[in-house]
Amino acid sequence: MQKTRILIVGSFPKSKNKVYGGIQRSCEILLKSNEFNSFEIIPFDSSQISNPPPKLLIRSFYAILRIIKFPFIITFYKPKSILIFCSDGLSAIEKGVMVWISRSIGIPSLIFPRAGNLINQSKNSNFLLQLVSFLFKKANIFLAQGNQWRDYASDYLNIHNKKIHIINNWTASSELIKLGEERIFHTNLSKPKILFVGWLEKEKGTNEILNALINLHKKNQDFKMTFIGDGSIRNQVNNFIKNNNLEDKILMLGWMGHDKLKNYLKSSDIFILPSWKEGMPNALIEALACGLPSIVSPVGVIPDYLTNLENCIFVSPRDSDSLEKSILLLINDFELRKKISKNGNLLAKNVFLTDNSLSKLSSIIKQLAV
Repeated sequence: MQKTRILIVGSFPKSKNKVYGGIQRSCEILLKSNEFNSFEIIPFDSSQISNPPPKLLIRSFYAILRIIKFPFIITFYKPKSILIFCSDGLSAIEKGVMVWISRSIGIPSLIFPRAGNLINQSKNSNFLLQLVSFLFKKANIFLAQGNQWRDYASDYLNIHNKKIHIINNWTASSELIKLGEERIFHTNLSKPKILFVGWLEKEKGTNEILNALINLHKKNQDFKMTFIGDGSIRNQVNNFIKNNNLEDKILMLGWMGHDKLKNYLKSSDIFILPSWKEGMPNALIEALACGLPSIVSPVGVIPDYLTNLENCIFVSPRDSDSLEKSILLLINDFELRKKISKNGNLLAKNVFLTDNSLSKLSSIIKQLAV
């Protein structure tokens, strides 16, 4: 039986290009999933050429090249439908143009924005809002990661509700769920292992983390903090560690493959991600799946799914004092730590399990490709 051919515009970097991020991980899982075995997938890579991303001029150059190449790819492969992932800013415009091209050629498309910052950008720029609305409305389906995205599509982009489908993050694999179910809890966390996974940028709350850690250190609270990721303020973080003599307490590891990351998710005691803005971060879903008690900011679609003191602890963005108190709360309250771990694992299993979300996405694509 001939498979249905679909084109996926996402992050499919060549092995020599060390590109990381939420879309890259989601695309990697999708390609390996059983739910998409029934498709013949044509991957179209739109990832950046480096981490961190290059300057705007270089990014614009490659975006234009991809837009020029895109209609030729469609004409050559003749896919039945096109799934398009996008981030914010320039990425949203580039992928919106691809949606418009798809509509012009007569191929149905699905647009799937993944960066929560796009909502903020659109609300702060009427030009961007009108442009994104014009382009995204050309898609046959708008895929939303939660209620906030659904409302944005409906209320701001004026996309008809029948075209909006909620697809939850699918990075909670069965393997990670099992790690969470088997998690061992220690009543005494004399030296807790704290984990951050993400871009080292001020918007991720990196400075708030450092301020909380130095306060914990001054109060003689022992800890081991691990940063996994990279970004524009990595040197600033390294200088902070050196200037405060915290080399034995803070570890900087950069980006790593998922197999190595899995070991840190398993062995850590607390996960923190006090971002100023987010979509629905993969790192958080994976931490929840592993039963890793998490401290996060209620931004993006995170509060659509998580509840304070039930399956996480919420801290306000830019509030290092609240972050410090929340870390101490989890260190000292064994029952709360255990409760949040169990509930987080259960939430990931019920809502973000890989097969469930990809099964729903697969069904939508099959209906569109008929």
